Amino acid sequence: MKRKDIIFVVCFVAALAIGGIVTVTAGHREYSENENRYLTQFPKLVPEDVMTGEVQQELTDAFNDQFPGRDWLTALSTKVKKGIGMKDVGGVYLGKDHYYFEKIMNQDISRTDYFQNLRFVNRLASLSKDAEVTALLVPSPGQILKDKLPEHASLYDADAMYKTAKETLQNVKLVDIRKDMKEARKQQKDAGVQTYGETQVYYRTDHHWTQYGAYVGYKAYTESVGRKAAAYKSFDIKRFSDDFYGTLYSKALDSDAVPDTIELPEKLPEAKITCDGKEIDAVYDTAKKNEKDKNAVYFGGNYGEVDIRMKNPDNNRTLVIFKDSFANSMVPFLMKDYAQIRMIDLRYFKRSVSKYMEENPADEVLVLYEMSSFAQADKLNKLMK
Repeated sequence: MKRKDIIFVVCFVAALAIGGIVTVTAGHREYSENENRYLTQFPKLVPEDVMTGEVQQELTDAFNDQFPGRDWLTALSTKVKKGIGMKDVGGVYLGKDHYYFEKIMNQDISRTDYFQNLRFVNRLASLSKDAEVTALLVPSPGQILKDKLPEHASLYDADAMYKTAKETLQNVKLVDIRKDMKEARKQQKDAGVQTYGETQVYYRTDHHWTQYGAYVGYKAYTESVGRKAAAYKSFDIKRFSDDFYGTLYSKALDSDAVPDTIELPEKLPEAKITCDGKEIDAVYDTAKKNEKDKNAVYFGGNYGEVDIRMKNPDNNRTLVIFKDSFANSMVPFLMKDYAQIRMIDLRYFKRSVSKYMEENPADEVLVLYEMSSFAQADKLNKLMK
């Protein structure tokens, strides 16, 4: 081996060693505001965990999360990959017109878990004998914005999953809004819709639907239970932020990203709102405008149970929603139609669902999840307790 090659190898190994030492000694960040998640910490070395292999995976995750300059390296990696024409960066497709899409393939979704989750919804329907039970599984952005995907990009088979849901659900109404979402994109002149070129039903930089996308969901659900939906403009839509960079941007850190606009319906009924037993002042936590996770403007984030009681309702209907974060932006539209809305997020809910439904009967029950989120959810078995 030539002398210069030996020097290169020595320097490379030394750099890795120094990086590892710095990571272990200095790496103790608990939370990444950019990624909106808690970071993996270095585990204590326990012989039993070493033998099972658990600690090895924790160490790998901790090194990845705690490596110095991680965000800078991610941004550099994206720039290099884009420079050589790659459109798949860190599990994110770099789409057209500055759209990003989470890369979720068939192999990322367990058909067994998905089927079991559908069965749990059937169980929920059996627990809610006097209620009308509906499942609204929101399509992933790539299923609706196929024209924005890069060439040759592939995603999970949504058609097969909706077909399975239709065949499996019993005494549950399935609302498939794919056609509604595609049609909504064309409504560029709909009065009251803030739009740039075409109506956005999903954010460019985030996996969530926009406020108008949530309105499409509200309209489809409301009509499915036999009521007429109010017009979008009747909610007095106001702009909340023009500089929202979402979760998919955080994964890619693309310097060419275009920020999203968040809008909020302002004309809402007065309500008393409690989140996990603690009363909050309003539907919107406007302080989130100055934070990275601006989507947390709805109720200030996610909770096990959110209880919304309208102060001057014109009916006595009660709605219970089993949900992921997609429901947060749709609920403001629903408030005028009910005396009480309760949102249950099984990721944080600590009680027995069976007992809860027995103690808190409802007129309507809605299961509202983004499709891939529902398919990968691992907490729905709480329905059986």
